[in-house]
Amino acid sequence: MFTRTLQRFGSSVAIPLLKNKGVKPSLLYRHQLLKTTIVKREPNQKNNRNINGSSGSACYLRIFWNNVFGKYLLFTNIAGSGLLMVVGDVMAQEIEFRKGVPNSKRYDLERMGRMFVAGALMGPLHHYVYNWMEKIMPIPNLRNTIRKILIDQIFMSPACLLIFFYSACLLERKTVAETNAELKEKFLYIYLIDWLLWPGAQYVNFRYLDIKYRVTYVNVCTALYDVFISYVKHLNKDAPTL
Repeated sequence: MFTRTLQRFGSSVAIPLLKNKGVKPSLLYRHQLLKTTIVKREPNQKNNRNINGSSGSACYLRIFWNNVFGKYLLFTNIAGSGLLMVVGDVMAQEIEFRKGVPNSKRYDLERMGRMFVAGALMGPLHHYVYNWMEKIMPIPNLRNTIRKILIDQIFMSPACLLIFFYSACLLERKTVAETNAELKEKFLYIYLIDWLLWPGAQYVNFRYLDIKYRVTYVNVCTALYDVFISYVKHLNKDAPTL
């Protein structure tokens, strides 16, 4: 509306007045076109800057998300497994400290480091086995979901427990004989609890989640489960029970 008014003013009033003063019509039209272009483009340029600013941040976030759960998915699964194992261990240490477990520290950094290594070692196992199961059983129906749960419970769970105990005990400078003795004492108890907790959690995982989020989901659930296994792993015979 404003642009049209300028155009009418230029053609009906301004141009005749300037002609009388000896100004060339070509210069008048250029001047009028320049003013009209500025009036038209300034709001559009401002809107474009706002749109590009908002879409730019969303674009960077999308690129980051696609890298974390795409190109660098293996690294994400390894780091997530280690970090969330530490989260569970910190909660277990807090419980031990408040329960008065002998020789317990509120925040044992060396123990947290050992738990990070033990958790990170499980990341590649989960990553490759879940990808393998997805290739041979791509349809998330009930039958394939039950098969995946059985594979996870019968093979993956014992393997993860063995990785956890042997890596943690090795970092504690325990001998193989001492590690075997600890496994003999604690493995069956932890494995039975594992059967009570994980089938339900893995049903949701295998039935409804995309493959790229499955290890992260397991790591989040494991952070809570690790409170239990970390407590049992570091439990002394004379310590009070939960």
